Amino acid sequence: MKKIKSQFYGIDFVKDEKIQNISTYHNKGHVKCVFYPKNSKQLIFLYNLFSINKIPFKVIGNGSNILISPKGKNYFYISTKNMRHYIRFNKNYCTINCSCPISFVYQKCLANSLSGFENIAGIPGTIGGAIKMNAGSFGSNISENIEYVKILKNNKITKIKKENLNFGYRNSSFKNCLILSARFKLIKKDQNTIQQVFLKNLSLRSEKQPRGYSCGSVFKNPQHYSAGFLIESCGLKGKQKGEAQISSKHANFIINKQNADYQDIKYLINLCKKEVYKKYKIKLKCEIEII
Repeated sequence: MKKIKSQFYGIDFVKDEKIQNISTYHNKGHVKCVFYPKNSKQLIFLYNLFSINKIPFKVIGNGSNILISPKGKNYFYISTKNMRHYIRFNKNYCTINCSCPISFVYQKCLANSLSGFENIAGIPGTIGGAIKMNAGSFGSNISENIEYVKILKNNKITKIKKENLNFGYRNSSFKNCLILSARFKLIKKDQNTIQQVFLKNLSLRSEKQPRGYSCGSVFKNPQHYSAGFLIESCGLKGKQKGEAQISSKHANFIINKQNADYQDIKYLINLCKKEVYKKYKIKLKCEIEII
């Protein structure tokens, strides 16, 4: 448990926080300040405060899809990881707040014999981040079961129904707003059936994906291609720069072996883009967000 240095209007914050405490890449360096709200009220207060005063900031969950650059070190960060998890069930529906980890949601749905999260349960992100990027795995995307999403924008809380939302491959229409919660429509199924699908996917994930510090898949898959295959076919598997390495197990993962910095990881990202374009004339697009 991190030592909280100070409080601001009752909200915990840490100055000069280590990047490794807010990003699963665990790369070297520090950021200016990280705030850790405990509930939605504190989260909304901070979001509005920074927005109104035009203070550069980012809202993050588990930090499982971000790479923080030297520029990003100067941002203020609002981390939802210390917020209380909120999930409410009503028949086949569940309402979930933004800070809930997907794995936590899956376990609660399983206990209620509700299917819908078992294919994406292995994604190490939160509901808010997963909705923003339309996270997916094993042929499923989180947007499939959404009924509505509650957001904060321009100091106004709004519920937006799914038919008014635009979801695409690893993207959504959520720009310049804060995702607060979402309601999902799920399907009643036998618990054993749900668990078997999850365990099968977990086994496949373990076989294909490397262990270690990373942010998962670095690049989106281009149409008709696998980004990992393209990178591997360019002979880049295992390529290393400093403490960063293009995984020898899955080429679409760049691993922080121990103490990589931003420049090490970014060098390998640019190398993959350069070599794949040189060989295939395909421009790889990042799935991770570089702040």
